[in-house]
Amino acid sequence: MPLMKFIIIIATLATPIVAEGIIEFNKDIRPILSDHCFSCHGPDKRARKADLRLDTYEGAIRDLGGYSAIVPGDPDKSELLLRTIHSDPEELMPPPKSKIPKLDSKQIRLLTQWIKEGANYQRHWAFSPITNPKRNNKDHLIDYFISKRLKKEGLVLSERADPYTLIRRLYLDLTGLLPSPEEVSAFVNDPSEKSYVNLVDSLLKSPHYGERWGRHWLDQARYADSHGYTSDSERQMWPFRDWVIDALNKDMGFDQFTIEQIAGDLLPEATKGQIAATAFHRNTLISQEGGSDPEQFRVEATMDRVNTTGAVWLGLSIGCAQCHDHKFDPISQREYYEMYAFFNSAEDRNNTGPTLPIVEGELINASEKNEKNKANLMVMRDRKDPRETFLLTRGDFTTPDKKTGQLNPSFISAITANLEQKEEKRSRLDLAKWLVNPKNPLTPRVTVNRTWMRYFGKGIVETEEDFGTRGALPSHPDLLESLSSYFIDSGWSMKKLHRLIVTSKTYTQSSKVGPESLKVDPGNYLLSRQSRIRLDAEIIRDAALSASGLLSRKIGGPGIRPPQPSGIYAFTQNKKKWDTTTGPDRYRRGMYIVFFRSAPYPLFGTFDVPDFQTTCTRRARSNTPLQALNISNDPAFMEFAQGLALRTIQTIPGEAHTTLDQRIRLAFKLALSRSPNDREFETLKNYAIEFAKDISAKADGEDAKPLINEAIVKSEIPLHQGAALVAVSRAILNTDNFITRE
Repeated sequence: MPLMKFIIIIATLATPIVAEGIIEFNKDIRPILSDHCFSCHGPDKRARKADLRLDTYEGAIRDLGGYSAIVPGDPDKSELLLRTIHSDPEELMPPPKSKIPKLDSKQIRLLTQWIKEGANYQRHWAFSPITNPKRNNKDHLIDYFISKRLKKEGLVLSERADPYTLIRRLYLDLTGLLPSPEEVSAFVNDPSEKSYVNLVDSLLKSPHYGERWGRHWLDQARYADSHGYTSDSERQMWPFRDWVIDALNKDMGFDQFTIEQIAGDLLPEATKGQIAATAFHRNTLISQEGGSDPEQFRVEATMDRVNTTGAVWLGLSIGCAQCHDHKFDPISQREYYEMYAFFNSAEDRNNTGPTLPIVEGELINASEKNEKNKANLMVMRDRKDPRETFLLTRGDFTTPDKKTGQLNPSFISAITANLEQKEEKRSRLDLAKWLVNPKNPLTPRVTVNRTWMRYFGKGIVETEEDFGTRGALPSHPDLLESLSSYFIDSGWSMKKLHRLIVTSKTYTQSSKVGPESLKVDPGNYLLSRQSRIRLDAEIIRDAALSASGLLSRKIGGPGIRPPQPSGIYAFTQNKKKWDTTTGPDRYRRGMYIVFFRSAPYPLFGTFDVPDFQTTCTRRARSNTPLQALNISNDPAFMEFAQGLALRTIQTIPGEAHTTLDQRIRLAFKLALSRSPNDREFETLKNYAIEFAKDISAKADGEDAKPLINEAIVKSEIPLHQGAALVAVSRAILNTDNFITRE
């Protein structure tokens, strides 16, 4: 292309695209370069083409033999722009054969204007130090930033949710259980802000808070009760679950919470609980196949620990660098194995390693021990003679690269730039302290963002698992910074963070969608309303137990085995023993159900519970017919429906035909924390009447017997009417309203 023609094209494209201020590299330019250029001209030196690096200022402006990809201030001499519009397919970038989309005219104009303004490179926002933006201190921290952004778009916060919705939302979010009708009535009759704040404080003090938020943490810890792989034998990990619940209930600072899980065994005079906490990194898979190489699985477990640490605390896909330099983020393969070195001297090796004897109740409440239930909890411990660490060529444990020399434990330089350097030999304890160093910007941002995601359906950074250069930009950057700063200043208190969120007007607003909100913000990124969120599988079960009155509130201890259909293990290599739990333990919360990686409890699989082969920081949410069928036919949910029906019978005595209306209304209120509207009530009543008629027409009431239990029979209610109440209860528990947090 002739130079003059190129200049004319560039001049045409150079029409300013940003009306206010200058182009922001992180917001406007980095996403373009990341999507279109970094795979060939980024951090990964092995994939790098033409010795050109565009992820750094120095690489972009360097002399490539009389020309440069970018000449700051001069778009006409910047080869990068010429190549994006070149007519020759051999010269065009990205190359057509790469299948990477061409830059559109808007992107080219952005690049042109940016170069014209000096091609200013900025450090990736997530790696930059946390700031504390100025705000009006009279307003709630969250509401100030949310309202400010909404105002720019011509929107305002929605009205406050009605008290029935609000109390149910708060109970589900903070405890995973439902309020009783009495608790609902007391709250509705006192809708003052003081009443609401008092309720928040009481729920944060509830022992069930630790269970609710412990479930989220166990997802990230890839907690399971089996080893994984094809044999998938059972293991005893429940004491770690108990430790998590207890730590959260005590509001252990997240910094200490981190340190004990990464390196509790290395603390001076480590307690039993601190050592037990290190089971976090013993949740790795174990192979029991014959002929397997223990060293292979040891290396894989060590890599999993590195990858999990990176994902959970840093929100980075560190694992991408185990075979080569990261293609998009400034993480070299060498840095990956320097992180690997922190875990490489762990004593465990596949199915062998240190254990810690734990008695039930020892980590929850020392005054309530059950000596009959003991576990040998797998924990972390380092060898006395540290292993040598080398870079593994393409991640292959059989080909260590000894030419590069032995590697010592170290941190990711892109983050470490904010922190003081220590040259002496480091341990897992140093790693843990580095993760929660207030100058490490990623851990507080990632933690705050994930907490926010649980309450609003998506994070301030939507890609909560990726804070790297390919991740999404924050929807409310100032809010994220302020929350991160608040989190650190609060002593890393999770409860204070929760309290701050749920006492905001942003949280308490209605989830109803107004026409203007739908038009301007259909995805609710601006939070002009609260989000409707499908409950996790365990919480659906917990809510059903809560409504039915069957719930056992026992906390901690070994897992349970509630009823499940036969044949679950028909296609697994190693048949599992499933002795159905009896007595009150049968009705314990879902987080206590024994979880086999190869064959999860059916309800869990249907409602998107992951297999926990690796860490899970965000569960998928689907909506399928199988979910409704599962709730309708699961033997456990039949018990819950029977319990709900019996609860209405016992609460409202009298003849069935005269109490039907009241009992239907009560069942609805127990499950949904509100009374049914006229349409809902008439639908359920007509269903009950028709169902009872159909059943009573059959001889001896035989069709009613599968639906009712012994307790309903003893209540002396006519069988067909008892069966009708059970049917109504099943229908209520299977509504979208029941399995959704409004």
